[in-house]
Amino acid sequence: MEVDLFLELARPPGPDGVPTRISNVYDDLITIAKAADKLGIGAIWLPEHHFLGDYSASAAPDMLLAALARETTSVRLGFAILPLPIHDPVRVAERLATLDILSGGRVMWGVGRGVTKTELDGFGVDPSNTREQFIVRLAELRQYINTGMLDRGGQHFELNPAPSPRLREGWMAAVSPESFDLAAQLRLSVLTGPFKPWPMINADLKRYRAAYPDGSTSFTMATYCGLDHEESRYRAGPGILWAYRRILDVTRTMMVQQVAGYEHYRKLGWLTPLLEGVLSLGVLETLGLACVGDPDHVTKRLRTLNQSGVDRISMVLGGGDLDVSEAINSLELMMRDVMPRVLSADVTAVPLEVTG
Repeated sequence: MEVDLFLELARPPGPDGVPTRISNVYDDLITIAKAADKLGIGAIWLPEHHFLGDYSASAAPDMLLAALARETTSVRLGFAILPLPIHDPVRVAERLATLDILSGGRVMWGVGRGVTKTELDGFGVDPSNTREQFIVRLAELRQYINTGMLDRGGQHFELNPAPSPRLREGWMAAVSPESFDLAAQLRLSVLTGPFKPWPMINADLKRYRAAYPDGSTSFTMATYCGLDHEESRYRAGPGILWAYRRILDVTRTMMVQQVAGYEHYRKLGWLTPLLEGVLSLGVLETLGLACVGDPDHVTKRLRTLNQSGVDRISMVLGGGDLDVSEAINSLELMMRDVMPRVLSADVTAVPLEVTG
């Protein structure tokens, strides 16, 4: 199991109630990326979000990843995800090809439909059409990546730069059981989490692997590791809870209303009042959506993921409220003390325990 970072670029309010300046968020991103590069982190994934306020400052991940490409040497750089219904696949292919060159072949890309009505509304996209748009635009994107060619209106065009064959392997965001099945049919690897409990996701992953054994899997979860167990939970817990409340906020329409094309999110609507009523770090850990504590605690939880067959764990460091030194110290502890034990072949499985 490889360790990645998922950086939402959230801006939770500080003690004065004012969100962090976006320029500071971007500076911190570069500092954390350089540290992750030296520590052997597998990939840095950035989302693409629009119009969501302090939830995410990642509206132009291609530009941010281009900056990281020039500041790092080995860590891979991933889009998680590109919402295809709001993009021209030609422009996506061109940007992937350009970043591939700038990074020396370190690009990873994931695609999806988008899961917030705010973003779809902002781009004038009808949610009921996104499934069909996704399928069509993915096929176009793959054609441009595979051939470097575009035929339109009876004219023939060549992409410049031409996409490298390295870019032919892609990922897909999956939440509903049907989306895991679709990813297998499309021969795409799977990015999943944190919209539903881990046992449900694990069942989806098992079915996905049976349908497409060559596919890879990645699970995203909130993570923080410190030397002192209680201090770690005290420090990271509030930010993680803020982040999950914001997830509930931005996905609320899909979760509690009947939005055509997103019926599975409505089926998960029972989670919204449940989490709003009893949301705590212990509840998130019980659901398998967070992992916070000292190295022993984190090791136990990550072993379970490793033994499930997940290829990559994509860590969300806290909830955006950690300073750079705290984030880097947590990464160092994970890579030095936790992951060697998680990956050790002679370690006996330890059951998950619930911690309040």
